[in-house]
Amino acid sequence: MRNFLALTLLSVLLGFANGQHLCPPLFIEFFPDPAVPMPVCIHFTMDAKRDWHAAKDYCEAQGSSLAILDVGNLYYEIRDYILGNPAWLDEGFYIGCTDEIHEGSWRWTDGSPVSMGLPHWYPGQPDGGLRENYCCLYYDDFMYNSCRNEEKLFAICML
Repeated sequence: MRNFLALTLLSVLLGFANGQHLCPPLFIEFFPDPAVPMPVCIHFTMDAKRDWHAAKDYCEAQGSSLAILDVGNLYYEIRDYILGNPAWLDEGFYIGCTDEIHEGSWRWTDGSPVSMGLPHWYPGQPDGGLRENYCCLYYDDFMYNSCRNEEKLFAICML
């Protein structure tokens, strides 16, 4: 038993030395691009629901940003992760895209354009005009949706 514990401890220490755990506490490692061994660090803010601006401010206060999901397979990995958490299946999560600056022109918070239509957007979305300027992953399918401006949801932060 002692040898097993020693080997387990050694493997954990070697894992840290080899850079296998690169995300800070509360952040989960996702590897959306098999060709790139660097993880994307994701934090699901399950402590409180916030409107989009408060969620953005919260992520930035943590040194991160609202998640930009156009990195490799990141959208699918995040969606599968949410679907694997039964307690989350009736929730919504803000991500980092908005058309607040120019109605109908959806942009990620870094200024890059958001791909419209399938496979990420729910059919018929975005649909709320000036009443829905913020993008979220919404139950029960967790595809992109335009969400009401004042709606309070959890958020997904990214490093």
